[in-house]
Amino acid sequence: MSNQASIIWNQYQNGLNYMDRSGLSKEWDECEKFVEGNQWGKITKKTKNLPRPVINICSMIAENKKSGILSEKIKLIYSPSELFGEKLEIATQGANIFTKFADNISKEMKLEDLDEEAIDNSTKLGAYIYHFFWDNNVIGGMETPYVGGLRGEILHPKNVIVSNAREKDIQKQKYIIIASIESLSSVKALAKLNKVPNVDEIVADHEIDDEATRELEVCTVLTKYSRKNGKVVWSKSTKNVMIQDTTYWEPDSSKIKLEDEEVSDEGTELSEPDKVDDNFLLKNQLYPIVFRSHKQRKDCIYGIGEVAQAIPNNKAVNFNLAMMLLSVQQTAWPKIIQKAGALARQVITNAPGEVLTDNTHGANWGFKYMEPSGFSSQALTLTDSLISLTRTTTGSSEVVTGEVMGANMAASAIIALQNQAKKPIEIYQKRFYSAHVEIGKIFEQFFKYYYTDDRMFSYEEDNQTIVSSMNGENYQNIEFSTNIDVGTSGIFSESLTVSLLDNMKASGDIDFDEWIELYPESIMPFKAQLKKMRQKRLEEQAMMQEQALLQQQMIGGSEASSIESSIPQLQTTNSTMQPV
Repeated sequence: MSNQASIIWNQYQNGLNYMDRSGLSKEWDECEKFVEGNQWGKITKKTKNLPRPVINICSMIAENKKSGILSEKIKLIYSPSELFGEKLEIATQGANIFTKFADNISKEMKLEDLDEEAIDNSTKLGAYIYHFFWDNNVIGGMETPYVGGLRGEILHPKNVIVSNAREKDIQKQKYIIIASIESLSSVKALAKLNKVPNVDEIVADHEIDDEATRELEVCTVLTKYSRKNGKVVWSKSTKNVMIQDTTYWEPDSSKIKLEDEEVSDEGTELSEPDKVDDNFLLKNQLYPIVFRSHKQRKDCIYGIGEVAQAIPNNKAVNFNLAMMLLSVQQTAWPKIIQKAGALARQVITNAPGEVLTDNTHGANWGFKYMEPSGFSSQALTLTDSLISLTRTTTGSSEVVTGEVMGANMAASAIIALQNQAKKPIEIYQKRFYSAHVEIGKIFEQFFKYYYTDDRMFSYEEDNQTIVSSMNGENYQNIEFSTNIDVGTSGIFSESLTVSLLDNMKASGDIDFDEWIELYPESIMPFKAQLKKMRQKRLEEQAMMQEQALLQQQMIGGSEASSIESSIPQLQTTNSTMQPV
């Protein structure tokens, strides 16, 4: 077993042991099961007749919080950071290119889908983790082909091990280990590519328990990030073999491998590489990982989700309903009490119109239905109270979820309800926005040190498609500030916008063209085409009016000339009629 691979594997196992001791692994499993509707234990002999209703309060709360946090669109904005003079113009140009390219890359890697998965993890598990990497399998371009592209993924908290679980800032960790499941063949292929001598020692394992890969030949791969003098370094290993030596986190990093590693208790201390160009390396590099917790957990980087706190209440609601259903199930068919020989071996089938004969003599009754005990309404009242209190304390009441909103509600009332709905999730939105600011800084690192090939990309501006090129190497010595532009994208916000525009148009405050210009593009996706059609129609109308005016002028001019030609004759006639 490789000494370095053994060290990394032990660090990984220590992280897993911490998760087991603190109960995090068990909590995460239970939260995922409850959101998926798996809310009852195994069926036993005593519980085989027990109804198992599922009122999925956990899923409702998680979906409500997720939709609230993701209710607004986010756009990364880059700007120059404290630059003046000649560099300001270059920095401004670079900030504009970075902003446009970040929007392009976000769409390319489907960042919105990653956001949805991240917030899904935060509400269920209490934490969400973005991991960004350079994928050499990305190939594109027609006239100017390129290889490689920035990609991202969302990691499960159980697959991310940090050096100090008490440190909540991921960038202050001495090392971060990411565990993944990969096919054995691909792991061996990577090892051969990196000229690993002991490839045969790489064997299949199922250290990560995963139902989907249980029957496959897979291997657990550990990707470890750490730092050396402010620069991020990384490596890949299996349980017993290093398949990628520790290298700098840069393109063509295989050319600058680090040798003679010295290991301490605090992490991996690495020796300086030979002949490394400092201009090529970004100082104080960020790990390409963004780690955020939902609700803070004391002295722990892994947060608390919404689901964990709702599980006991969800269990109580399910159990109460199960008891009510069991009571109905047991008393649906009334039981019969008979005196000895009253039925005379008659079989009761409960068939409609069935006739039974009472064979007793001289008694008031021979058989009768047993009266079941009355059903207590307290159980139903208690269940309703549990659901109501759970929704209130978790910020998922009818007002928050929009269930009380009607089609005929005034715009001011809808605005008031929207503002009220945002209050419970504002703190989570701020954390989500700060995560995107950090994502923007990680993007900046990739732009400067990976996108150095004048890669062509296009973007829309003023209803025109503009083609530009990206070469981040030109801006390696320029620092940019990263901000986000948040825009509403909710249904009710758009409906209010449309209502306001309609009222302004009806009152004459704006004309039809201004109304089109201000109309939300999400509701009017054909806006650009409509504007062109409108412009063409106006031009045709203006041309027709111009031709009509010209015709009118020509007609008016001919009439005027005929009148003028008749005036001298009249004067002559009048002069002859005047007395001498």
